[in-house]
Amino acid sequence: MRITNNILSQNLLRNLETAQGKMDQLQNQLSTGLRISKPSDDPVGIENAMRLKSNISSVEQWKSNADSALEYMNTSDSILGDMTSMLQRVKELAVQGANGTLTTADKSVVADEVDQIKDQLKMMANTQVGSRYIFSGTATDKELIPTDGSTSVANGNPVNFQVGNNKPVDISVNGQTLFGDNTTGIIATLTNLSTALRANNSTDINTALGTIDTNIDNVIAIRSELGARTNRITAIRDQLDSTSTNLQQNLSDIQDADMAKTITDFTNQQNTYKAALAVGAQIIQPSLVDFMK
Repeated sequence: MRITNNILSQNLLRNLETAQGKMDQLQNQLSTGLRISKPSDDPVGIENAMRLKSNISSVEQWKSNADSALEYMNTSDSILGDMTSMLQRVKELAVQGANGTLTTADKSVVADEVDQIKDQLKMMANTQVGSRYIFSGTATDKELIPTDGSTSVANGNPVNFQVGNNKPVDISVNGQTLFGDNTTGIIATLTNLSTALRANNSTDINTALGTIDTNIDNVIAIRSELGARTNRITAIRDQLDSTSTNLQQNLSDIQDADMAKTITDFTNQQNTYKAALAVGAQIIQPSLVDFMK
């Protein structure tokens, strides 16, 4: 077979185009930092990368939910701690009020402080995180104890946050269980105590004192149970952090370019391309003999 200048030229151009394409690919990897930028680069790799990105997106959403849950629960825990301290103060006042040596005027002063604590507890019952009332169950847009005196429409339904695949966690404290009803609840207890103090009714004061102990035990029990759930969310949040880091590393291993290797490959390809151009220019130079054939 006779090798003509035309064949040599075509082969040279084809090889140069292939080399140029490889250089373009390597240059794109250097500019983007990615080994895979389109499905044709690595069909299997791009599929794995897309699956990992979907998993990472889910994990990041769960992390966000866990952060919101912890904010919600930490606020609730802080309120419960304050409530315990305030009820212990009420108990001290009740013990003080049960002292038979106090005058009616003295007990009225004690009642004033009880009323102040009761008003503060009502405000705490309507605590919000963002726009959510945290003690109103799923009726998070409604006050647990309406400030306008209307009937409460709050409920005791759990507020669940998704912090994993099919992993809902109740982040709420049942405000109805916490603050109780109109007979033995915290607000009712303080109202009865204040009334008994102003009336100088020792029997009712002692009755309220016993109910206060029950209220304190209830708050402590609720706080303990909340603490266990908070610890669980914290552990899940830490696990999600670790999972996210691992997934990000896996994604990087699949799609990120090895920059040192890519630079070396690009330099080698560039040198090869330049050498091919120089050699090709010598090989396909037409001679007088070629034209005469």
